[in-house]
Amino acid sequence: MRLVKLGLISIVVLFVVIFCISLLIPSKVRISRAINITAPKDSVTHYLADLRQWPTWNTLITNQELANPWYSNNAFTSDKLQVRLSKADTDTITTIWQQTTGRETLSGFNLHTADNTIVVQWYFDFQLKWYPWEKFGSIIFDKQLGPPMEQSLGELKKKLETIPQ
Repeated sequence: MRLVKLGLISIVVLFVVIFCISLLIPSKVRISRAINITAPKDSVTHYLADLRQWPTWNTLITNQELANPWYSNNAFTSDKLQVRLSKADTDTITTIWQQTTGRETLSGFNLHTADNTIVVQWYFDFQLKWYPWEKFGSIIFDKQLGPPMEQSLGELKKKLETIPQ
């Protein structure tokens, strides 16, 4: 009986310790990548704000797992993912990514002009719940999303810099 009590108390204490450590992880996580593109700002804005252009450069939505893709100028829909254009102006483009689970993630592009170059920053904002497994899971978001974001931005740069000015 003493061994069972010791086991139960150990499990409760371990859970409390893990929970307290998870409180140190922020509830809001931003994954961000940026690239410099030498192209007119209106061309960059057009490729980012028109979701019909995304299959030519965005590897996150051309994934083989996304069946039945449908594109319009302000939305992308598949069987597992929906992307909606929320806001588009000359310096900021905001989208909302919704999975089939109903969870929404805010994403967007910030455009900054420097000399003849446009700095395109692409970000994803994740709002996490208090669950310890969700907060610890957020540690790998950068490793999951970072490489496809970098590849997509590289494709966008290649596409825009080869368009005749």
